[in-house]
Amino acid sequence: MGTGTGAGHRSDVVVIGAGLAGLVAARSLAEHGLTVTLLDEGTSAGGRLATRRLGAAVLDHGAQFFTVRSDEFAGLVERWRAQGVPVSVWCHGFTQAHDIRSGPPGITSIDGDGYPRYTVDGGMRTLAAALSAGLTVRVRHRVRAVRRAGAGWHLAVTGARVAPDAAALLCTPPVPRTLALLDRGAVTLPAAIATALREVAYEPCLALLTALDRDPGLMAPGGIQFAHGPVRWLADNARKRVSPRPAVTVHATAQWSRTWYNAGDTAVAGRLLDWLRPWLGDARVTATHVTRWRYAQPRDVVDAPTMCADVDGAAIAFAGDAFGHPRVEGAARSGLAAAAALIAVLD
Repeated sequence: MGTGTGAGHRSDVVVIGAGLAGLVAARSLAEHGLTVTLLDEGTSAGGRLATRRLGAAVLDHGAQFFTVRSDEFAGLVERWRAQGVPVSVWCHGFTQAHDIRSGPPGITSIDGDGYPRYTVDGGMRTLAAALSAGLTVRVRHRVRAVRRAGAGWHLAVTGARVAPDAAALLCTPPVPRTLALLDRGAVTLPAAIATALREVAYEPCLALLTALDRDPGLMAPGGIQFAHGPVRWLADNARKRVSPRPAVTVHATAQWSRTWYNAGDTAVAGRLLDWLRPWLGDARVTATHVTRWRYAQPRDVVDAPTMCADVDGAAIAFAGDAFGHPRVEGAARSGLAAAAALIAVLD
């Protein structure tokens, strides 16, 4: 996995964004024999396959788990397992509660629907690292604009000594960011595709990470979904086999996150901690961190797993969890679909 400041001169495909969709697509393209370069502005690959340390505690703060609803994704997960990725079943349903502000007396049920919820031992970033292995991934590379050039695409990139070119382009960032890149490069998409992309919108999420001095004693399986109020989710990362130490992740609702998104970390953490503490028993909070996910949950998604267009003779495709179906499975299947579309064009 490349992490330096240089970038290749030309690839068959440049993938913008090294989240799950980009990584899955890149692996499929590379296995087909195409040269692929991934560019990501973050410090590591994974996107919302995000795991953070707070002292000795380890917490997932983006994607929390995934389900498997399709044969296609089931095959992909089994392949990950065969390659040594420590995917395991966490549970078959979560504790349901009315409102975090009601405290544990607000618990209504333990809901199981038969579908296993999967996690990755050590955190979701473990999966990202496994998918990155063997690929050319350039992190800390922010794409400022893309434009048509010659027989393909030219990218203006912060962090690259040599700006990369590509025969084909795959865009996997949140759709508004992708559209901004294309607008800055004066790229004109087919009208139907441009219209579909501009209709995609996202909900934000504020995440609070808390390290604890002891087991909080949350009801099994250690994940709670709230039907009402300012918080929709909390999870015990030790119960998920992510953390060696007690640690709880809290996800606020989209509505509360929109209202508090620009508030300072201290204010956000303080308000969420006031509601969280009754759920922690005798455990004491030893460290906190606030993460802001501006594009946490897509809505008004594109009704297809990928979109692919010809722009003056050069191929461009789009993928991510805003295409087809949201969440982890949707992102992975979108990556596979985008790779297949580009392979058909480039062969």
